[in-house]
Amino acid sequence: MILVLVGPPGAGKGTQAKLLCARFGIPQISTGDMLREAKRSGTLEKRYLDIMDSGGLLPDEAVIGLIARRTVEPDCSNGFLLDGFPRTVPQADALDELLASQGGTWIDAVIQLDVARPLLEERLIHRRTDKRSGQIYHLVYNPPPPGAELEHRADDRPEAVAKRLDAYEAMTAALLPFYEQKKLLHRVDGVGKPEDVTHRVLSAIGRPGSGGE
Repeated sequence: MILVLVGPPGAGKGTQAKLLCARFGIPQISTGDMLREAKRSGTLEKRYLDIMDSGGLLPDEAVIGLIARRTVEPDCSNGFLLDGFPRTVPQADALDELLASQGGTWIDAVIQLDVARPLLEERLIHRRTDKRSGQIYHLVYNPPPPGAELEHRADDRPEAVAKRLDAYEAMTAALLPFYEQKKLLHRVDGVGKPEDVTHRVLSAIGRPGSGGE
């Protein structure tokens, strides 16, 4: 099972990715997580670091290289879920080529989480991370416990959020029609309790219910 989960920043891709990966027994491949880990470990080039901190999107070669290395690891042998990649038609073409080179596998479904922009902004701007545990909180919907050492990510600040959403909308304008033409696209309402959104996703891709494969 190879799934592609797309949607703007703040749409809930990370939450849904974890639930769907548990459902299908496949790993989550998040380019955002991989890039943040590279940033923490000091292995991300400064030019890419500057782009991330300003809320911009990295060039294709930086992201595709990460995906290529990750998808040949043993835990991907039964499939995987791509969280936040591809975002453009050239990236989608590169992904098709990559899968073809790895034994002729293919994408089973592309899931787009739809959330209105004002709600996306609210979700992102009030998001905080506990530096010690890595736990993500929301100042309105999921407040942190007393004593949490909070970090406001540079790309979650208002000016960066607006730039991220604008960039997403511009870059993905052609992506959804691309996958729709291939009859792979499933658009799902991303507003509501996480389990309700997951139920919508499973129903959309023809896998309703719960439990394993």
